[in-house]
Amino acid sequence: MVGWTNLIPSFADYTIVYNPTADDLVTDVLDAKGLADVNDRPALEMLKLESTPAMVAERVRAGILDGTFRPGAQLGEVDLAAQLGVSRGPVREALQRLIHEGLARAERNRGVFVVDLDISDARDVYFVRDVVERAAAAQLTDEPDPEVLAELTAVVDRMERMSDAPWPELVDVDLEFHRLLVHGAKSPRLDRTFTTLLAETRLCLLYLESFYPDRAELVAEHRGLITAIRSGEHARVAETVSEHMSAARTRIESDQRRAQAGD
Repeated sequence: MVGWTNLIPSFADYTIVYNPTADDLVTDVLDAKGLADVNDRPALEMLKLESTPAMVAERVRAGILDGTFRPGAQLGEVDLAAQLGVSRGPVREALQRLIHEGLARAERNRGVFVVDLDISDARDVYFVRDVVERAAAAQLTDEPDPEVLAELTAVVDRMERMSDAPWPELVDVDLEFHRLLVHGAKSPRLDRTFTTLLAETRLCLLYLESFYPDRAELVAEHRGLITAIRSGEHARVAETVSEHMSAARTRIESDQRRAQAGD
């Protein structure tokens, strides 16, 4: 007689095979964490964090350009670190950036000081700007870009509407015009060269306020640059750019000589 237990298959007689796919595993994990609908959730933009040295450099740079730190003033690591609530390391790195930008200078065994641009510095800044901007204007003359010319015109229109604005604000618009002009040449290397001159150029432009009691003259000079480029005449373009640079350089030299005479 066969026992009834022999009629019941043992558990070992069955083989259960489970080969989950990658999607199955992901679903299991998400279900376990209650995140199954994660794809339906709104996406979050990645955070953009600036380094501490970059933020310190930005603060000190702004202080130099708005006159908080006067030309020749010492930029002490300890004082800046205390004022900004950071350690001296980021301040030291920030000061190196400003030295590289030409806004500060280091003196051996003395420290770091705000640069005090003299006549030779102004000449050099405008010499390099003349080379860079004549090249950019020539490229834009060869290959006129209606969009770039429209942007330049819009900037000059804004400059005209700001005739009563504080001079530093006009300086910002002036720099925007020249940045767009260089950018319009579509040359990354020309762009980079001009970017290294921005801070020093702004310092130079701050000297020019007394020479533009009538802001219409400033507007006319920049409209003249656009008109020259639109003419398609290379000689006229080169001459207009160089005259613009030469006039600014002469005015800065005059202002500095006058200041020296007053001392």
